[in-house]
Amino acid sequence: MTRTAFKARLYVPGNLATGVSIIPDKGQQHYLASVMRLVTGDMVALFNGVDGEWQATIQSLGRRSCSLDVIAQTRPQRASPDLWLLFAPVKKARLDFIAQKASEMGTSVIWPTRTDFCQVTRVNDDRLAANAIEAAEQTERLDIAEIRDFAPLGDVLDAVPEDRLLIWCDEASAAKGDLNAVSVFAAHPKPQRAAILIGPEGGFSENERSILDQRENCLKVSLGPRILRADTAAIAALTCFQSVYGDWPNIT
Repeated sequence: MTRTAFKARLYVPGNLATGVSIIPDKGQQHYLASVMRLVTGDMVALFNGVDGEWQATIQSLGRRSCSLDVIAQTRPQRASPDLWLLFAPVKKARLDFIAQKASEMGTSVIWPTRTDFCQVTRVNDDRLAANAIEAAEQTERLDIAEIRDFAPLGDVLDAVPEDRLLIWCDEASAAKGDLNAVSVFAAHPKPQRAAILIGPEGGFSENERSILDQRENCLKVSLGPRILRADTAAIAALTCFQSVYGDWPNIT
């Protein structure tokens, strides 16, 4: 079946069904009119993370108003893999990058985590959410990654259920062939749910390493022969996971 090529794709929080009228927010109106230069009658795609993707027609479009008429569903709802990304946040642009790419890679939860050597003391949740939504719009994802509040590592680990595999990306294990992420994943049964843990630029403290070493259902892996920056490590780990366990092998 050939996919419809829409000129724009928007996330909207309201219900989607045939005959519903959607009023985009001011930022979306500006995007449609001034960035994409669309006009009345053009078709756009809408999704809300629950009802799948829908085709809509621009009923009116001006500088101060815009209305979209929902016509028909083009794709049913489909969830991304049940995969969490737990990571020590970095500063500004690189933090935006992590949120964008984690969303593109299909992560279901993005959770900034305060570790002992973390250099960041505050995280703008709204900014992370905006980056995740924009990435979902651009990549034709049907759901939106959940952004969780910046929290200490101990609290985050307590909130990870015992049946969720914790994948600990250990910078101290770089170049250890027996911990190579792809090989370890291939030899381990596919988890129904997982969480990837990425540390800060300075690595994990000895206390944190001791806690993780003693944790059950925790899989320690290496991301190759080099110690990666935090943002690079997050994408590398997600790539390894998706290529072995995730939805990449399911593409037909």
